[in-house]
Amino acid sequence: MPSFPEVAPGVHPILDGAWWFSGIRGANVYLLRLPSGAHVLIDTGMPGSDRAIIERLTALGITHVDAILLTHRHPDHAGSAARLREALGTRVIVGAGDVRDGFVRGERRMPFAPSPADLALPLEECEPLPGILAIPLPGHTAGSTVYVVPSLDLWCIGDIALHSGDRMSRPLPPMNEDTPAQERALQTLAARCGTNGAPGHGDPVIGGFGDLVRVLAGRPPARGPWWLRVLLNPRAMARFTRRQASKR
Repeated sequence: MPSFPEVAPGVHPILDGAWWFSGIRGANVYLLRLPSGAHVLIDTGMPGSDRAIIERLTALGITHVDAILLTHRHPDHAGSAARLREALGTRVIVGAGDVRDGFVRGERRMPFAPSPADLALPLEECEPLPGILAIPLPGHTAGSTVYVVPSLDLWCIGDIALHSGDRMSRPLPPMNEDTPAQERALQTLAARCGTNGAPGHGDPVIGGFGDLVRVLAGRPPARGPWWLRVLLNPRAMARFTRRQASKR
């Protein structure tokens, strides 16, 4: 996999018009420039990540973000949405299944300040902004959404699949609201996924991303108790845990 040099602390160009913000607690955060010139953020990291994200935007000279697009409601992806929405004067867009009473649904296991949902995406594909496609793929959460920039063939997949080293993996079943639906979402993604990937966890993949997803989808889910995978792969789980707790 290619490396992604920094142009500023924690800012890595991955394509012409796409940046990966590293060093953010929780999930990956991406900045996209759409063909219209609009800038959007994909996900917001854990609660308290807003300052680090604004620092990276400032380093790129970005003073306005047109929207925050959430792949799903979990706190490592949506935790800083409320504060960024206020700080940037922007709007938050999220799948309708992850919205309750006009707000992004919270998480009992890790409560955080919920963000208003300015646009709840419908259950069918749509174009929330010109130049970006939203594909609903519920399972991991009821509102899990994949965002595609066709001009870059870039697929922002949230946690439909996780990237580690030279392969993709499934999220652990306890993290899914509906594991059978999550498996159907993975199969749907594999049938369509293109060249470049911006996963929620692990490094971005430029070139061959769809092939990695199809290899995973063609491999049956692991049998036996999910916790056995944790015991058998302690290094991967340790990396994931560190990412939630502190900056890389």
